[in-house]
Amino acid sequence: MEKMSGKQACQLAAHLIEEQLEVLSISIALILRRAATETGAEADDLAANPIQLQRKRRPLKTGSTGSPPQAEAQDDLIFEFRAPDQVEHEYENSLPQTDCLRVLISNALLAVDFFLQEHGIATSRTTEIQFLGHVCNAIINMNTFRIEPGYVPKATFDGLAIDSTLDGALLFGDGLNEGFMEFGDAIALLQTLAQHLRGVPHFVSGGDAG
Repeated sequence: MEKMSGKQACQLAAHLIEEQLEVLSISIALILRRAATETGAEADDLAANPIQLQRKRRPLKTGSTGSPPQAEAQDDLIFEFRAPDQVEHEYENSLPQTDCLRVLISNALLAVDFFLQEHGIATSRTTEIQFLGHVCNAIINMNTFRIEPGYVPKATFDGLAIDSTLDGALLFGDGLNEGFMEFGDAIALLQTLAQHLRGVPHFVSGGDAG
């Protein structure tokens, strides 16, 4: 992973969080609306009201007078937001469909990679697992591969091979430039990994795999 620090890192982190929040709002809206319509709610009523998520009730800090802590008002315990289609476009850079898909699918890939790393499976020499590692490295580098010169391809999946010529290339296309993978390739990778891991009788680390 390419290391950054200071203001640049903070700005990129803020951008990443804002992308996540926007995609969360869309995903949560779809989930809650589906549940509501199953109970007979009208679509117009759902669109007219902001979406509310409960927050954890917690006591207020004791004041300087020594008065006992009091529970927060219920209004303070609701996180309220409007899904993007409920407002007139407030943000000029509202995420297009391509970016929404990229964020959702990237999150799934990162979750799997994190689990494999936490449980020592990511060291396996299995080519698809190594492929996932490089893909996730590109995800956390703003959808861009960072590969050192001279890297010998060890990570492959279904005809796709990662080598040093990909350094600086996009992982997923951005609507203007073609990416190394399509979203369908990412889903197929996850399916293949699940099938492989279910069939492993016991796990042996690959040691210096990469």
